[in-house]
Amino acid sequence: MTTDTLIQGAARELAAVLGALLDAPGTTNVSGPAPSVRWPVSVAFSGPATGQLVLGFDAAGAQTLARLVMLLDDDADDAAVADTLTEVCGQAMGALSQQDGFEGLRFAQATILSAAPATQPTSITVTAGDRFETTLAAWATVQAAAVVASPPVAAAVPAPVALAPAPVAAASAPANLDLILDIELPLTVRFGETEMTLAALTRLAPGSIIDLGRSPDDPVDILVNGRLVARGEVVVVSGNYGVRIVDVNSAADRLKTVAA
Repeated sequence: MTTDTLIQGAARELAAVLGALLDAPGTTNVSGPAPSVRWPVSVAFSGPATGQLVLGFDAAGAQTLARLVMLLDDDADDAAVADTLTEVCGQAMGALSQQDGFEGLRFAQATILSAAPATQPTSITVTAGDRFETTLAAWATVQAAAVVASPPVAAAVPAPVALAPAPVAAASAPANLDLILDIELPLTVRFGETEMTLAALTRLAPGSIIDLGRSPDDPVDILVNGRLVARGEVVVVSGNYGVRIVDVNSAADRLKTVAA
């Protein structure tokens, strides 16, 4: 993976996300002069390679995108613009990590930088049909992950041979997992739960309030096939509720949902 392939892949997935949000075909192409960046969005990554990707939006493009995504009639405030940009960039990077050539990359949460990098950027135009078009400035740094060297081998000294216990294999997907990847499983977002007596249940009426014992700031539970697989925070995307993943169970635990 090079900086060019990372930038092009990120722009392609960003266009796909915008196309889905705005219900218009998303496309990209390399453009000419870089825009004047008002909103630099940074996403660090680790895994087979480490580094950082920065996508810079100009003020007009960021404002238009925020209004379209959040269905606003008036200009969005800075908080709404920042939320929109980090959300769409985060979704794009999540999709990128599933594509060929980028497997294993783990992207951190997108953040807004105080200033764009001082080096020369790559300029890419992103469009969503005839509803949205903007030119991005993109920077990327890519470094191969450090390989831990084996310790030097000491001079051979005869010693009693002891049979070490077999190492515990890391949890991994079964070899034939591809056979069941198209199975659809129910996904449920659980805001909270409580227990009620039958008498309290019979007294429920329009306007009744049920205390779920959960703070509004607490993460919600995400269940697949009735099993907890992740936790997240509630967001609004294009006028609809969504959930941003903040914590995910291990791969082994998630695979158990298939057998539940």
